[in-house]
Order: sequence, then C-alpha cells, then structure tokens
Amino acid sequence: MATKTTITLHRGADTIGGSCIRVTHGDDSIVLDYGMPLMGPGGEPLEPGAAEQPGVENGILLDICSREERPLAFIISHAHPDHYGLVDYVPADVPVYLSEASKSLIRVGNVFYPESMRVRRVAGCPTYQPGKAFTIGPFKITAFLMDHSAFGACSILVDVGGKRIFYTGDFRGHGRKSHVNDHVVRAVQRPDVMLMEGTTLDDGHPATFPDEQSVEDEVVRQIQERNAPVFVAGSGSNIDRIVSLYRAARRTGRELVIDLYQAYLLDQLKEFSQGLPPHTGDHLRVYYPHAQRNTVVNQLGDGVLRQYHSRHINKAKIDFNSPNYIFRLSNYFTRTFAMEFVANGMPPHLVYSMWQGYRDQQPVFDKIAELAGSDWKYIHTSGHAYTHTLQQFVEGIRPKCLLPVHTLRGDDFSRYFQNVIRLDNGGMLDV
Repeated sequence: MATKTTITLHRGADTIGGSCIRVTHGDDSIVLDYGMPLMGPGGEPLEPGAAEQPGVENGILLDICSREERPLAFIISHAHPDHYGLVDYVPADVPVYLSEASKSLIRVGNVFYPESMRVRRVAGCPTYQPGKAFTIGPFKITAFLMDHSAFGACSILVDVGGKRIFYTGDFRGHGRKSHVNDHVVRAVQRPDVMLMEGTTLDDGHPATFPDEQSVEDEVVRQIQERNAPVFVAGSGSNIDRIVSLYRAARRTGRELVIDLYQAYLLDQLKEFSQGLPPHTGDHLRVYYPHAQRNTVVNQLGDGVLRQYHSRHINKAKIDFNSPNYIFRLSNYFTRTFAMEFVANGMPPHLVYSMWQGYRDQQPVFDKIAELAGSDWKYIHTSGHAYTHTLQQFVEGIRPKCLLPVHTLRGDDFSRYFQNVIRLDNGGMLDV
C-alpha cells in the first residue's frame, strides 16, 4: 500500500497573514511558514493584547508540535512577520529553514525592532539557496525567488512520494523583479497541488498604479508639478519602494533622506544585489534618530555611524527654505520636520505609499495632514499579485488542484480559476 501524502491548512483559509501549512507523508511532516496572524478568523480583529501574549488558547499559536506529530522542520518563505513571527515558539530541536536574504532582513530587524518583535533563534537557523534543492527526510524541497515587497521572498516546491506540492508564498508580478515569475512558471509545471495567495481579491488593494515603475514616475510628476519638499509614508523595509524613491530623487536632482535602519538594511542587502543604492556621487542622506543611534552604538558599535558620516544629515543641516528633499522617515519625524517647513512658508507635499488600511487604523496620518495643511496623495502599488497576474500564473503552471490561502476571498477563487478545492482552517487534503 502506497504511503499517504496529505496537506493540512492549519491557518490561512480565511485570513491574510499567519499562514501555516503542513505537508505530511506517512509519519513524517514539514511545515511551511509560521507567522504572527494579523487578524482573527474571517478577518475579525484580534483580541486586544493577544499578539503580545501568544498562546494556543487565544488562537495565536497553533498546536502543531506535539511529540506524536512533531514536524521534521519548518520552512519559511520570506521575512515578513506574518510569515515568520512565531518561529521562536518552535521547539529547539526542530530546525527552521529560511533563505540567506530573509535571514539578513531578520537580523537587521533584531537590531532595530522592539524586543517583542525580535527573533531569538534566527542566528542558528539553517538556510536554503533559491534554485538549489535540499532534502529533509523523504521531502525534496526547492525554493524559487519571487517578486514581492519582501526582499528575498521565495515560493516552495515540495516533491515527496511521487507527488509535487507548490506553495507560492506571497508574490506579485509588477515589482522590480517581475521577470522571475517566468522562470518559476518554466520550472514548476503541473504540480499535483498548488497553494496560492489571493490577497488582492478583496476591495482594499486598488491597482491605481499598476507597477513599481508607475509609482516612481508619479512621484517624479508630483515633484515637477509642485515646488515643495516631499514626505513619503511607506514601509522602511520595502526595498523596491526605497529604490523607486531613490530613482525619483536622482531624476529630479533632489536629496533622498532616509534613517539609519533603512541605510543599514540597504548596506546588508548589497551582498545579494550589488545594484542597490547608495552609489558614489548620489544624493542619498542618512538621518540618525536618537533611539536608532543608541541602538546601533550599543549593538554594533559606532563604526556604523562613521560609515555613513559623509551622508549624515541632521536638523541643523536641513535647509527648511528649500523644496529639494524627499523624506522617507517615521511619522514622528515627518510631523516634526514638516512643521519646520510650514513655519518657513514651505508647506510640504505628503505622499502615502502603503496599504490604505494602515491609514484607517492610525489617526496620526490625519493629524499630520491637518498640521501640514495638505492631504496625503496616494501613490502605491501592492506587494501582492493583482487578479490578472494570479490568472496568468495559474494558466502558466496548470496545477491539477488549486488551494486558496492567505486570502479573505477564498470562496471567490472559483470565479477566476479552475480546479479549485476550498479547505477550512484545519482542513486536510489527500494528495
């Protein structure tokens, strides 16, 4: 009798973030992703304080590591906390694999993030290389680099018992690495099961700007239309977006001001992509927030500060009568510096470059707009694939079976795709 292979969708059937998938073959299993959930089942808000005190009882942790069913390993697709954020709760004798780039991102986060967001075990995590297969028990695992807003994000192909299971992780097809999708389509053909994200199938991800290049072009257009300093609200870890702002600054002759976290992150990731900024003779400047400066000195030494000395900028060095800046700083410093420009008769231009839900959840954005006398201009493209890209990806790979994951609209998959099987959280599928 053939050994049975099953997939268990522990979490992700009706939520965005917190996905967790087990692949079992006989008595052996591996787990794909184990992240901090962003929401409760069906998109409901988490109970207050639940994420700070994770447990099985409050639904944050999953009961997936009992001695009888202990996985051989966890495989992390990318370095967003909703995909890796719970790995410190994995038993110490169970290895957690991730890519070198993801490991680097998390290491940088461990320097700058609050204690509650740091990953204690990352230093000892083994790594995989995209495109290079490795084995864990009966499982042959191959990761493929994906285009996503997390640098180094990967999809995961699992070959076991003559079956092929493909997990897309988070991806898109309109970033600065969109060409990698073509390679994945060629390499992964007719898997028995494909687990695919569907983040943008809800109404909260408008494709106003279809790709990363259009974001860059619109920032340039806004600068050319309005002679004012620009403050951008965006994720400091979204490398594609930093590159877009950097290119916009070079095209318009402006100085791009980022903080120590972003500068150090870019520096660490140059190991994987030499083309990342900064470059000799550019206009990139680094602001040292007091808390970040203390963190760097305490954990890394003051050599890092000296490394950016020629790029250092502070309040005394900023010309608050000049429009020739693009700032990508925290909301606190955006508000502080924006008010200085206002006081000097130079009201700034505000650009909102993130998922719009964050603005709805944080009143500080409205306060900044009120103080600056200017509303936020939305210039953003999603870190997740839009519907047409999802359809092209499925048509190219031609899975025998498609499972929705990382989505609030799993029931809508059948409107767009064929061979869909819908699982609830905790549901199992025999492959």
